Amino acid sequence: MRPAHIHFMVNKPGFDALVTHIFVDGDEYLDSDAVFGVRSSCIGDYVRHSAGTAPDGRRMSVPFHVLDYTFKLETLPQLAMAS
Repeated sequence: MRPAHIHFMVNKPGFDALVTHIFVDGDEYLDSDAVFGVRSSCIGDYVRHSAGTAPDGRRMSVPFHVLDYTFKLETLPQLAMAS
């Protein structure tokens, strides 16, 4: 069994693309992931909210979860200028 997680792909011009996943803190399978993909830096706190207004302003009629996570991208090396 795999712990619950969401996959992310983050792109920005001038930076190396990031493909990762963020696991749910407290999941019962965090310590026994079948593919050994869990690192402490890839565990997030998904906060459950009752139905209401979501962070983007939409009205949600069902409960929802919010993750506050900072993705860190590495800049791409500058290519040498051709003469």
